[in-house]
Amino acid sequence: MKWNRFASIPVCGVLMVMGVVYYITIFIFIEDWVGLATSAGTLNAVIFTFMAALSLFSFAVSVLTDPGYVPSSSAPDVEAASVLDPETQKDVSFLINFSESSQLRQCEKCARYKPPRAHHCRVCRVCVLRMDHHCLWINNCVGYWNYKAFIVLVFYATAASIYSTVSLICIS
Repeated sequence: MKWNRFASIPVCGVLMVMGVVYYITIFIFIEDWVGLATSAGTLNAVIFTFMAALSLFSFAVSVLTDPGYVPSSSAPDVEAASVLDPETQKDVSFLINFSESSQLRQCEKCARYKPPRAHHCRVCRVCVLRMDHHCLWINNCVGYWNYKAFIVLVFYATAASIYSTVSLICIS
């Protein structure tokens, strides 16, 4: 089921762009201008290959990792309000009422309890924990479980793009 996320047009497009940029950087610019047999060419090729591999790995992790869907059996935490003694509860009653009202949210589309910072994704049609957004390029929501992989993907892809651009400018 997870592997069919790679079958979307944007994900295939990202993979093709990554492949084309890798091919152009290694086999056209570095090999033709510096030569892969030289130490400078080999070093640039190894560094760029390493950065491209990290980008590709973090892309695959972002695509394949579930973002953290809200389970159907989730329920609000009612023990937090009952542990306070009556005197303390009187002082912070407005906070308890506020937290209870914010905790007892219900998704209009799923018709079940929705924890704080969970949002319903219109594309995936489920509630996602700590949802950031639905990313078309990874064909997945960015949520609780794949947020780190997505940020690492953005970082590695940016670093590899900058490295490729700088090496192309310096070589020519």
